[in-house]
Amino acid sequence: MKKSQVGIILGILALMLMATGCSSLVGGKWAVKVNGDSILVKDYDARVADAQKTYEKQGMKFDTDQGKQALTQIKTQLLDRMIEGKIIAQEVKNQKLNPQDAAITTQEDVIKKNIGDATKFQDTLNQQGMTEPELKNFLTLYSKITVDVKALSDTEVKAFFDKNIANYSQPESVTAHHILVKTEDEAKAIIVQLQTAEKDNVAILPKFEQLAKDNSIEPGAKQSGGDLGTFTKGKMVAEFETAAFAQKVGTFSTTPVKTEFGYHVIFVQAHTPAAAPDYTKVKAQVAQDALNQAKDAKFQTYFDALRKKTKIEYAKGYEPAS
Repeated sequence: MKKSQVGIILGILALMLMATGCSSLVGGKWAVKVNGDSILVKDYDARVADAQKTYEKQGMKFDTDQGKQALTQIKTQLLDRMIEGKIIAQEVKNQKLNPQDAAITTQEDVIKKNIGDATKFQDTLNQQGMTEPELKNFLTLYSKITVDVKALSDTEVKAFFDKNIANYSQPESVTAHHILVKTEDEAKAIIVQLQTAEKDNVAILPKFEQLAKDNSIEPGAKQSGGDLGTFTKGKMVAEFETAAFAQKVGTFSTTPVKTEFGYHVIFVQAHTPAAAPDYTKVKAQVAQDALNQAKDAKFQTYFDALRKKTKIEYAKGYEPAS
């Protein structure tokens, strides 16, 4: 239902997360050499396999045309992430920095806590195509390069807020359940059952959840009862979104909603309107975001220059697309 080359900054800081198991880097064929230091094919393949497993756990199917295209893009991104990891590791060594420093461990612990648990942390790292040592190296170099970036003035923070006000606004949202079936007739039959329950003064949400468990073809519906949680505009396919945001709270759709997935019956549990932010309440977060952006910009400029002077040699078949 739910509708790079990303650099190392976007991969870690924008998400405030991030990697996979360590690779041995001993012997074997190489895919890329970074200042003469090899990224082995076997390690690259292992990185791809780990990422692929994580995406598959999230429902991605790589045997479809869309999945095959996505896998090609993922492979490119993972190789570039490994190159970035090599460049940063070399710079950490050149500057004699310590990735095991207590401050770095603290930063990593915060990231782990923000992600949730050890499994989610590992899955995120797999998906991003990083190793935990690469994460530590990044945090180490990032801290060194951005240490002199100072907090912005009140005027600068307010200007940042005005420019990015949409990021602090509460967007319009809907909390909903749905039942997905293959045919319109099936959807109409479910609507009739709901209408009958309504006439008999039966509580609609429990009835709706049971019908979802019994009839919905959505994966996971037997456990969730069709619960989609709360979502904002742009998160669902257009037909579903239009219907859900137009429907009154506490009601179910009386006409099946057709999408590329099938026919839906929707129950809207809540509808929260958009709300403008109170600057005084979000000022502290805005100040931190503005500082982070300034640090990101400095590190990105530094890293771009570092990569530009790096000698990168690709084996045949691993060259980036022109």
